[in-house]
Amino acid sequence: MKYEYLTNVPLDEAVNEYITVLKAQGLAPKTEEIPVFEASGRITAEAVYAHICAPHYNASAMDGIALMASVTFGATETTPVRLRETDFIQVDTGDPMPENTDAVVMIEDVVRDGDDVLLYSAAVPWQHVRQIGEDICAGDMILPSYTEITPAALGAMLAGGVLTVNVVKPPVIGIIPTGDEIVSPCTDPKPGDIIEFNSTIFSGIFKNWGAIPKTYPIVKDIKEDIIATMEKAVSECDAVIINAGSSAGRDDYSCLAVKTVGEVLYHGIAIKPGKPAIL
Repeated sequence: MKYEYLTNVPLDEAVNEYITVLKAQGLAPKTEEIPVFEASGRITAEAVYAHICAPHYNASAMDGIALMASVTFGATETTPVRLRETDFIQVDTGDPMPENTDAVVMIEDVVRDGDDVLLYSAAVPWQHVRQIGEDICAGDMILPSYTEITPAALGAMLAGGVLTVNVVKPPVIGIIPTGDEIVSPCTDPKPGDIIEFNSTIFSGIFKNWGAIPKTYPIVKDIKEDIIATMEKAVSECDAVIINAGSSAGRDDYSCLAVKTVGEVLYHGIAIKPGKPAIL
């Protein structure tokens, strides 16, 4: 029987229509919810919003003394203000601001004089205070959808009270190597043996893209075995690549396998090498 390719379309046209058809058939990213601690490098499936403010309380931004800024007004290099113990409270960085205080004076600017403190410059309200929501406010969008989660974003989510995040689930890509002459990598191939390395190349590419490769054992050029392996792969994977068997050889069964398990959109693309590619 004379062999004919079904199509001979330009590559860009074939790819664009292929993606259109896949989307029309319902192809879409799957999602999963994972702990933020494990989310570095993953892709958000939806926008992420803060649950709480960061900081969630008014906090001292320095080691020093907390006080009302008004008690320091008038302090200068020549006329320091003297404060009694009742005028201030010792605080460390991160401490909640005590009631009835609105500023912090750095410990480096505090001059002790017995139990009193001398200040040679006036403070201003909210000086050295990290106010509620200074970094993140509850309800703020931390990350938009379909965005890679960086290490810094992990910190922002945790600071905003986000402990889990919906991410795009890595697609599982099945790889089926075929051919009577194909053998697993070895150091002593026999004449006629061809070492199968394409699946390793594909696996590396998919890993770099964030997918999960799943390589199946080499399938000989037996029609029924190729179809059975493809049926298994389709049931276990999000996409499947069958390597070889797509041309006009007497044992090329890839197109038949695809037709049996699914539907052939294109068989033959206007590229060299690679004309007998099947989509």
